[in-house]
Amino acid sequence: MTMRVISGAVLAVLAVVLVLHGGLIYFFVMLALALMGLSEFYRLVRMYRPLPLAGFVAVGVMLYMAWFRTPFGLLGALALAFLLVALLGLRSGPRHGVTVRMAVTLVGILYLGLGFSALLLLRRLDIGAAAVLTVIFGTWAGDTMAYFTGRFFGSTPMAPKLSPKKTWEGFAGGAIGTVLLVVFIGLYTELGPADSLALGAVIAVVGPLGDLFESLIKRDVQIKDSGRGIPGHGGVLDRFDALMWTSVAAYFLLTVVLKF
Repeated sequence: MTMRVISGAVLAVLAVVLVLHGGLIYFFVMLALALMGLSEFYRLVRMYRPLPLAGFVAVGVMLYMAWFRTPFGLLGALALAFLLVALLGLRSGPRHGVTVRMAVTLVGILYLGLGFSALLLLRRLDIGAAAVLTVIFGTWAGDTMAYFTGRFFGSTPMAPKLSPKKTWEGFAGGAIGTVLLVVFIGLYTELGPADSLALGAVIAVVGPLGDLFESLIKRDVQIKDSGRGIPGHGGVLDRFDALMWTSVAAYFLLTVVLKF
């Protein structure tokens, strides 16, 4: 627990410095994290024999389009991803479970590519730094509050087959923690209390789904942690699983609904 707290504090400070700085450093760190996370994902599902080359190229192009071009460029990147996977699949021929190979490759591309692309697109908004930091800390606050609330008060399993330790009491505690923190941050940013309340509610609901999604994958392949790169937290996927979902949801909320 001590290592987890120290590691979390270091990550929080680095996140603030990185997001406020922005620029190419922000892009390259997001790209590195995306590729590390994708590598972890493909190691998790190696029993299904994914096509890593197609995944790494596609995710790299997606993040490039998100940062240097337009959000619509992601559509072209996704088309390229499908083409690369299909070509490598055709090269393999109709054997060795090629359909499953292509499917798990595309899941990794969508999972990590869209999540980290959303973090880049959020930073490009007029309220970019505030939006990214709000999503990051709102997501992490929900995860932390859910852990402690579930540990001390949890009694009703939320998804016993996927993650037996997650409870509805923990979910409620995490949701309250997320909303309160996001609204508090909104008082000191351009978001304001009303928009922050909507954003906090979305993060509170979507975050646990991202966490359960990774649990589903790890249960399927019978692996506890995606990696060991972050002391006390496991791998990139273990730390950023919920954020991959909340970043996408937050981007659509802020741009499509709230019109930022």
